[in-house]
Amino acid sequence: MSVKTDFAKTFIENPYSFFKQTHDIHPVQWINFFNSDGWLVTGYKEVEAVLKDKRYIKEIRNLVPEEGMPPVPATLMPVVQLTRNMMLFRDAPNHTRLRGLVNKAFTPKMTERLRPTIIEMSNYLLDAKKGVNEHELIRDFAYSLPVMVITELIGVPKEDRERFRIWSDSFVKFIDFNTTQADLEEVAPYLEEADQYMRKLIVAKRVKPGDDLLSGLIAVSDAGDKLNENELVATCLLLLIAGHETTVNLITNGYHLLLTHRGEMEKLIADPSLIENAVEEILRYDPPVLLTSRWVGEDMELGGNQLKKAQVAMLALGAANRDPAVNKDPDVFNVSRENVKHLSFASGPHFCLGAPLARLEAVVALETLLKRVHNAELLEEPVRRNNIVFRGFEAMKFRGEVR
Repeated sequence: MSVKTDFAKTFIENPYSFFKQTHDIHPVQWINFFNSDGWLVTGYKEVEAVLKDKRYIKEIRNLVPEEGMPPVPATLMPVVQLTRNMMLFRDAPNHTRLRGLVNKAFTPKMTERLRPTIIEMSNYLLDAKKGVNEHELIRDFAYSLPVMVITELIGVPKEDRERFRIWSDSFVKFIDFNTTQADLEEVAPYLEEADQYMRKLIVAKRVKPGDDLLSGLIAVSDAGDKLNENELVATCLLLLIAGHETTVNLITNGYHLLLTHRGEMEKLIADPSLIENAVEEILRYDPPVLLTSRWVGEDMELGGNQLKKAQVAMLALGAANRDPAVNKDPDVFNVSRENVKHLSFASGPHFCLGAPLARLEAVVALETLLKRVHNAELLEEPVRRNNIVFRGFEAMKFRGEVR
């Protein structure tokens, strides 16, 4: 799967060394990065500026005439249309409209109401591992918890939760920087399957609505022209797939960091009040999303370089987080770091809608693991997922006594 070069393997294992070398040359430079020629932006100030500047856009078709765009194979067009309707890939005013419809469900106040449920779910998952000393974190805990939370919030039946694993994997491959035509052809059928599933669920919810986000969005859609059917499907799939995907990585990367930095783990055990700060440091040090991108909407200057309309700016969130101009000793993992600054949830109009929920899930998950899993240690060094944009592990085996 994907372009397998020595550089790709090295980058996936440790992207931060490459980011540092690049940043030391210049925080904004034109390079060939995997399948793209474009501006790689690694400085915190510069990445934040792009994220907040509305002249950098998501929808290339708003800049380039249709005839100037690379042709999309017919086999991929249904999935391309699906992703085009996701707010993640839209600009104002459509992005503003779509975001506004779901924003109320993800405010810090609304999210905090889920804390007891998330605590209960976390303990339920660990209760099932009592008497077992060897565990696989993703399968047993880090995947299951966010899926349980987001499916309940949106209104997906419990028996369908496991179906999202293959759909989620397919989505992250489809939008990765390091994706081949063969990859796209392979995963497209799974995303079409997800699309059809959501359409059938919408039909069922119209007949029997519930007290959930999907039922609420259907009511909005049926009441007027704020949300069409394709946008409704795309919005819910984005929340289900992308929303839980990043949280899985956040929990797994975080627990891996604690298991490999024993002193920091001991700090947290001794002073649990540090947990929220620790999650911010995990987000900074090894974020679940390494990169995002924008199209240059008009000729402009950035970091002393002249950018041209319709060029791509590849924003290295993981590099910006380790910019020494904003974080002292950036390559040191320190759960008690003061004034942690990071862009792991982006910034500006596309600041992550689910940030409050992701933070809460990570806090509860790591609190529960630290309280209930004793003498935890890795059984082997886990293998990183073959993905450039999303940073996580294939699996993570460890031993520990669940009490």
